[in-house]
Amino acid sequence: MNIISNLLNSILGYFFNITGDFGIAIILLTLVVRVILMPLSFRQKISMKEQQNLSKGLEEIKEKYKNNKAKLESETQKYYKESSKSMLGFLTSFLQLPIFFALYNVILKMPMSTATMLVPWVASLKMADSFFIIPTAYVISVLIPNLLPYVPFLKITTQARISKANILVSSVMSAIITFKAPIALGLYLITTSLFSAIEEMIFRIYIRRRELVA
Repeated sequence: MNIISNLLNSILGYFFNITGDFGIAIILLTLVVRVILMPLSFRQKISMKEQQNLSKGLEEIKEKYKNNKAKLESETQKYYKESSKSMLGFLTSFLQLPIFFALYNVILKMPMSTATMLVPWVASLKMADSFFIIPTAYVISVLIPNLLPYVPFLKITTQARISKANILVSSVMSAIITFKAPIALGLYLITTSLFSAIEEMIFRIYIRRRELVA
């Protein structure tokens, strides 16, 4: 973890030397990390989609062979074999955790006594936003990926919409997280959420095209 933190800290320093602004440096560092992790994230999304397809297939198998016990058992074993393969993709998400924790620690431990042009109404990136603009922006950025399933063009099969109650809960939790959080952490969270929204849109477009070809 220390090796990753030191590497990220060096990259952050490099971006600060170029831009002269820690706020912009944090955003650039976050984007670099997310771009590097994007293949792993895509693999995880594809694995989840395959798992949903397999779950739907299992229900169809049970209905189709409900009167043929031997055939049902045979087809069910094939299903679980395919399911175990798709579950391997979920392991990629665990590879992302050390990097995210290291990036989080780098941001929190930064000696930020200077302001940023991105948030001119605060004197330090270590301060919370008393005008609550950063928490509001974070809530909006978190809402965007959750609302994508409701966009007709971005709908994909076998994926249920997130309930409005869950969207409300995630919004409230996002506001609580950034209510007293340092501006630096807020910039990191907003950048991460916006990148996730773009990544989700790209993934949905890719899946829709693949379904049309199939």
